[in-house]
Amino acid sequence: MVVNTVDLKDIEAKYMDTPGNPAYPRRMLLRLLVQAAVDGVWSSRNITKLAHENVIYMYLAGNEKPDHRTICRFRKENKGVIEEAFKKTVTIARSAGVLKLGHLSTDGTKMKANASNDYTLSKEEIEEIIERGIAIDEEEDELYWDKLGDELPPELNTQQKIREKLKEIEQASNRRLKSAAKKIIEQHVLGDELQKEQIIEKLDKAEEELNKSGQSAVSITDPEARFMKNKKERIELSYNPQITVDHDSGIIVANDVTQDCTDHAQLEPQVNSTLENVGELPEGANCACRRYDSDVSSQFGI
Repeated sequence: MVVNTVDLKDIEAKYMDTPGNPAYPRRMLLRLLVQAAVDGVWSSRNITKLAHENVIYMYLAGNEKPDHRTICRFRKENKGVIEEAFKKTVTIARSAGVLKLGHLSTDGTKMKANASNDYTLSKEEIEEIIERGIAIDEEEDELYWDKLGDELPPELNTQQKIREKLKEIEQASNRRLKSAAKKIIEQHVLGDELQKEQIIEKLDKAEEELNKSGQSAVSITDPEARFMKNKKERIELSYNPQITVDHDSGIIVANDVTQDCTDHAQLEPQVNSTLENVGELPEGANCACRRYDSDVSSQFGI
């Protein structure tokens, strides 16, 4: 019912009269994501599996079988629509009397990012990648400056030869490059102009996030992730999602995903988000949370 009230005309219009097979209905994908959120299923692959095996998901999908890439892409491209569906769910639940709002609980947890701790680079390494890549490009230009430039010279036309060149650079500079750095340089040298631009954009984004984070290294595959200590006392690239739940109904009334390594500054944003989603809280409402700021707690009657 909630999903049927969300306006998807503009989104659906993007996929009308396009080449290839007809696109999956956006409303169907939204239904799957809403149900998955209710069930605490976040992986696109697991949602796809449920659409094949679980009768509830099969019903919501109209027996369609969207692959995980379709679900993942829809989630990335339509965050506003998903947020609107979430807010409408909360509004309808309150108007129906399902939300009691007498007791609210808020907490955060660390979720590992889809990124390897080993595939990270420091600021110096990012700068060195750009420097080494440019150096090899310049050498390449000197070797075939009078050609079309659409093929690599024999000296640099295989990954093995590029690795040998990188080894020479390492020996000359007396500094060993990380495997992640070497791989990016290989991709840059072997890539066409568009691929080279994309790699430079990726490195610029990584450097930007590194400067924002204040950390010593950044993930190349997921530069927005941060190093955090989880419950197992392991430091991994992660995010710190926050949720606020109505204790009686179990309905989530506010949520967010942060890059902060601790929960210390998260209560106020959750309070503000809850008030935005449900309006004024009933008198005497209280909130339980693992960590909170005393100057904010009064808003929840703690």
